[in-house]
Amino acid sequence: MALNQEQIEKFVGAWYYALDVHAPVEELTRLVSDTDVHIEFPDSAGKYDLDGFVKWYDRVINIFFDENHNVVSVKADIHGDTADLDVVVAWQANFWIPPAAKSKRTSMDATQKWKIRASNKNAYGLEIVYYLATAAPFTYAPGFARL
Repeated sequence: MALNQEQIEKFVGAWYYALDVHAPVEELTRLVSDTDVHIEFPDSAGKYDLDGFVKWYDRVINIFFDENHNVVSVKADIHGDTADLDVVVAWQANFWIPPAAKSKRTSMDATQKWKIRASNKNAYGLEIVYYLATAAPFTYAPGFARL
């Protein structure tokens, strides 16, 4: 089945919503390939597979809170049942790193690259096989903390 822009945008929105509400990890792993996923976050020394993603998620939900991901744009290059995505997301979050006396607030736009494909693992019919969280340097809002 060929993918379409509306389906892709709903999937991207569902991913970020799950991150915002700190959904159970099982909900997020249904959105990610079980076998050949490649995920890179700015704090990683390289790529994460599915097990690495689960460990990363467990760590970051204990650092970041009051998160808001707002999708700015999703440009999809669709190839039948796969698509390459250029995603820009505006992200705000508080974070606390012990033993700091106070938390900090960050606000930025993140430019990301994704590769997705058709899947029967979830209601969206898609799964992430490649996710690069920092395809370009973060664009921070003035006056907010940097990661």
